[in-house]
Amino acid sequence: MRTAVLEAPRRFGIAERPIPQAGPGEVVVRIAATAVCHTDLSIYTGDHPGVRYPVVLGHEATGTVETLGEGVRGLSAGLHAIINPIIACGRCDMCRRGAGNLCRNAGLMGREVEGSLNQYLKLDARYVYALPPALPLPDATLIETLATVRHAQERIGLKAGESVVVLGQGTTGLLHTRLAVLAGADPVIAVTRTRWKLDLASRYGAHHALETGAEKAVDEVRRLTGGAGADVVIDTAGGAATLMAAMDMLRPGGRLSPYAVSHECCAQFTTFPLYYKEVSIIGSRALIPEDMQPAIDLVASGKIDVSDFVSATYPLERTAEALAEYEANPGKILRIVIDSGA
Repeated sequence: MRTAVLEAPRRFGIAERPIPQAGPGEVVVRIAATAVCHTDLSIYTGDHPGVRYPVVLGHEATGTVETLGEGVRGLSAGLHAIINPIIACGRCDMCRRGAGNLCRNAGLMGREVEGSLNQYLKLDARYVYALPPALPLPDATLIETLATVRHAQERIGLKAGESVVVLGQGTTGLLHTRLAVLAGADPVIAVTRTRWKLDLASRYGAHHALETGAEKAVDEVRRLTGGAGADVVIDTAGGAATLMAAMDMLRPGGRLSPYAVSHECCAQFTTFPLYYKEVSIIGSRALIPEDMQPAIDLVASGKIDVSDFVSATYPLERTAEALAEYEANPGKILRIVIDSGA
């Protein structure tokens, strides 16, 4: 089989490897599609801390069950499948608490664990979920991202009737907007500088779409919430200035989800709003297994349409070109998909 190996930042090679064999309790998945996200991009550029090169990227992957090891139940050869890329040891204190996403010993496929830019991938059967056969596998790669969005909204405890602001309307912002609408939030306010993304946000049900940056949206958010401020702000854009604007547009007692992964230091951050407005900042990391099936069901039922998210498709041999394109034009791309050609 062929594997795309990131040998060093911005340097890919294509390696030939033996097709893995499934052992007891394991499944080999013939990879169909891997979506490239901002985490992959930051590893590609060398900006993600703690990554050891060479590394095989890829964690948003779908494919077909190829072979099953002894003792595997509930799956069969030929089944369309999606992978949960959060690999957990099952033994540490966090795993014992049911928080495998915070496992101290394993981690994310494509970062701490070998990823899906392979033609075949072997993994424990518990990380493989069946997909409806009618769902296109490239589009279905978005289900893993949706599961992380669901995890964040479950963590923040979003309730029907609450006002929600979603800062940024890239892939995760659009999914946050749609999921908030489905949860009954009102109003849902989408914020981005990009017109075509706002049009998508409106299609996904946003009650208001503000074509501006976060800092300039504060007064309008207050107006749209009757002067109270938002109950919940979800930041999918990241950055120090965005964080401070998010705090400003929250009502007293509001909750902030800093969903975006940002390594930027926030020099102007002050804890005063945490005291004065009793603001809660609620982090979220990736997903837990309980998020996967509900995310699959949301897409399978048609409540969340993921057909608009794939901006371009590249073959495995052109993975370097795909990542270079993503780095050059991040604002024009929602997801790039790598076709393994298996």
